[in-house]
Amino acid sequence: MALPSPIQNISPHLRWLYPLAVLVSAAVFGHFFGLGLGLLIVAGGVLGGTIWLIWSSLQGLGGDVPLTLDEALSLGAPSTEEEQKRAVLRALKDLEYERSVGKISEEDYASLAEQYRREAKRLLREVDKDLSPERERAEKILAERLAAANGKHPAPRRVEDVASEPPAPDLPGEDEAAEAAVKSPPSDTAP
Repeated sequence: MALPSPIQNISPHLRWLYPLAVLVSAAVFGHFFGLGLGLLIVAGGVLGGTIWLIWSSLQGLGGDVPLTLDEALSLGAPSTEEEQKRAVLRALKDLEYERSVGKISEEDYASLAEQYRREAKRLLREVDKDLSPERERAEKILAERLAAANGKHPAPRRVEDVASEPPAPDLPGEDEAAEAAVKSPPSDTAP
């Protein structure tokens, strides 16, 4: 189910019609029924406009492809591996706290911390592996847009050529970066 086209496709003159209609209706209803109702109409209009603009920007991210409601909702949903990674990092933080207050021994801390770090590294690799096709696609689109902006037109690529390309080599220091991310978990405590 694709939703209507984004706000950018509306005539520039009609874009001002929505805020103008909200203000006029707020003034009219506010005059006849009180200031409270007028402010409520303004607040509802601002909320509706904000949702419209956010939805338009989400549709703009997809280019010419219409964005369905399910796709829009899934954009912000973390994957299972990301949720597990957060849980492991939170457990590492809790483990550090328990060690600092003396609830667990150093030996128990060392073994549990090593186990959690191994699991966090595995999950970081899984998240990176899941994102690599999308990252490659985004880099390709960016390269094409930069080439078009510079006046160069990239040669069209066949699907067979892209499929036969060797995978990108691992970046130097990738394991060290993953270990550093595991050793210093994020400070947010929100779920």
